[in-house]
Amino acid sequence: PIGCDIPSEFIVLSKGEKIQPVHMALLAQVGISLDDVQVKRLPRVGVLSTGNEVLASSKLSSDKQQPRGKIPDANRPLLLSQLYTYGNCIPVDLGIVADDDGYENIARRLNEMLWSAEDEGIDVLITTG
Repeated sequence: PIGCDIPSEFIVLSKGEKIQPVHMALLAQVGISLDDVQVKRLPRVGVLSTGNEVLASSKLSSDKQQPRGKIPDANRPLLLSQLYTYGNCIPVDLGIVADDDGYENIARRLNEMLWSAEDEGIDVLITTG
């Protein structure tokens, strides 16, 4: 456009590139409406710990003694933190499911997590335990 200091052959944004705030300004400067840009939302990745032996860190006593037969839930916070640092997905903490919850209850809970319209559900499920 007239008055634009970006050459017409210059590529402002490549297909598949993650849109940053500067890209929005560049697109506007070259006369491209944000309504004309097709985007995909980031995938939602759920992380779920499973097992009777897994204990949430909030359940550990202040003297740092864990109950016999229990292990701290270390993998879930690690995975959630790592996913967050990648910046290419939305990590979703799904908590802990005990084995004693029974197959039907676990299946129902997973169905709710996967298909929940209220919070957009999840696209990928990572289980650890």
